[in-house]
Amino acid sequence: MLARFILSRKYGTGIAISANSQIAQYARVGQIEKARRVFDQMHDKNIVSWNSMVGGYFQSNQPGEARRLFDKMQERNTVSWNGLISGYVKNGMFSEARKVFDSMPERNIVSWTSMVRGYVQEGMISEAESLFWEMPEKNVVSWTVMLGGLIQEGRIDDARRLYDMMPDKDVVARTNMIGGYFQVGRLAEAREIFDEMPRRNVVSWTMMVSGYVHNQQVDIARKLFEVMPEKNEVSWTAMLIGYTQCGRIIEASELFQAMPIKSVVACNAMILGYGQNGEVAKAREVFDNMRDRDDRTWSAMIKVYERKGLELDMNDTQ
Repeated sequence: MLARFILSRKYGTGIAISANSQIAQYARVGQIEKARRVFDQMHDKNIVSWNSMVGGYFQSNQPGEARRLFDKMQERNTVSWNGLISGYVKNGMFSEARKVFDSMPERNIVSWTSMVRGYVQEGMISEAESLFWEMPEKNVVSWTVMLGGLIQEGRIDDARRLYDMMPDKDVVARTNMIGGYFQVGRLAEAREIFDEMPRRNVVSWTMMVSGYVHNQQVDIARKLFEVMPEKNEVSWTAMLIGYTQCGRIIEASELFQAMPIKSVVACNAMILGYGQNGEVAKAREVFDNMRDRDDRTWSAMIKVYERKGLELDMNDTQ
């Protein structure tokens, strides 16, 4: 009898887990009706099922349905409330998010950080800052979110003060501070933080390359690019754009040929680079060899032709 009960409990739990996964998967691909059908057919819904379905509605930009379902929940946990805050923030409904935050029976560090992040994303930095300093506890994510907000508003000295106060600085915080210094042209301070980093990743290295490119220090960017322990598509593209923007088309072309993956952004940069150099045929060759094109690709190619007083024949494009 006991063995049968245990087996039944395990089996039932397995069904619930499977159904919850289905709800999340359907919501992720925008099939919210199918997700709801699975939810409605569940005989033994648990709090994860309810949270998944509420999150699914937010993911599908249906905050009204999400709230209606949330209000029907007989039991809620902090994850449920945090999901509501996060959903409202993602849908740009900050006053609703704040009402939920203020009415929560119990908040945790995720609740506080979600609200701070929401204000930062909306550009409401003073509100984010006020809430940040009210937090009863903070983790590295909270500090990094607030740091990003100050950098976003161009308050680089305030950002540095906050950075120096951080009890723990992860690679994201350090990389954000580097990016902030590059934005305002303080290259030496950006390099100082980079050199002091105990651990770097491809994003840190790419930020340095992009930062030097942004400040027209292409040769320094290239030296760093060459010693990167690993490069990704963004790294290659940042270096390429550095060359095209300063008219060094030969070096850009050599780098473009060496790229393991030629992204749409990289191809667009080369089209414009060749066009600025008057090399219409080479620009057209890049255009014709592209598997995927976006609006900027077409715009770039049209600009190249217009620069030479030519007209791009849409019927003559692959």
